[in-house]
Amino acid sequence: MSQHILNGLLQKLPNLLEDRKIFLFVVDGLGIEKLNLKGFKTKTYETVFPSSTPTFFYTFHSLLPPKEHGFLEWYMRFNETVVTIPPWKTIDGKTLKLGEDVKKKDVFPFKSLSERLHKKGFYSVYYTPYPNSTFTKATGRKAELVKINFLSEVFPLKDADFTFIYWPSVDAILHERYRDEALESEKKFIELFVQMLKKHMPKGSTLFVFGDHGLTKCEKRILLPTVSGIQPVGGARIAFYKNLEREIVEREIKKKKIPAKVMELNELKGFEGKVSKRCYKNFGEIVVLAERGFGFKYPFEVRVGKKKWDIGCHGGLEKEESYVKVWRYDK
Repeated sequence: MSQHILNGLLQKLPNLLEDRKIFLFVVDGLGIEKLNLKGFKTKTYETVFPSSTPTFFYTFHSLLPPKEHGFLEWYMRFNETVVTIPPWKTIDGKTLKLGEDVKKKDVFPFKSLSERLHKKGFYSVYYTPYPNSTFTKATGRKAELVKINFLSEVFPLKDADFTFIYWPSVDAILHERYRDEALESEKKFIELFVQMLKKHMPKGSTLFVFGDHGLTKCEKRILLPTVSGIQPVGGARIAFYKNLEREIVEREIKKKKIPAKVMELNELKGFEGKVSKRCYKNFGEIVVLAERGFGFKYPFEVRVGKKKWDIGCHGGLEKEESYVKVWRYDK
């Protein structure tokens, strides 16, 4: 059985920094894709569930499992509307600004990893295309936030104890095109960047390369129903209904012939026992899991013209969604 990435790696980072500088290069959607990285050790971990970017990064920044932090998927209930996280925008496209529309306790009610490291005397730098987003500002406190449009902008490296680099390219390609020549070409660029990073990082450093989740191919996206006036929220392959009986949701899913399994939240892997109230408040107690090859559409999703739905999806329990390969190099 594979070790979970939370207790197998993420929670160990503060202690690892006692002896070595740490570089974390997270490639969104990389999953168990293959990279040709010479001199690296590899290990496969189970990632968070739901296997999605919001779930992972709330876990990464809080060092808490999903059932404790309570931020589970892309679409989340917030007050009287639905927002997308981590960008923290309403479904109408309005950005919720930190300190104006939302407070830090709304967006990230925890002490972040960067704050913990700062308290220990470590200096952190976060490289990301989204340094000004509400989510990054809330989670990257006490870290230097650096905007990058290209991976080359990471160089020259700053003298930091903890360097975090986030890059969204693989996830974008797999969503739109799935596995094709573009993906293979992008992986070559990533391999080249990693070799440059390996060369330029100082001695006494450790470099980790990994993704937050993987993606599986969706042959068809199916519209989920509004049940008794309650709209579902969630992601491409997992949805949540609130304040409804399981039997009522099951009946509607069966009636619509939707290839999915209906469960209660505490039946999900990793959600046994005590679960944060945020899970129920922000999402709901009834879960709908898509079968292999299928994904969901939501009643509130904005459809502009003939929208092309993603080919690659994630959020479910398929192997390619749920496991990530981690490469480690000690210099």
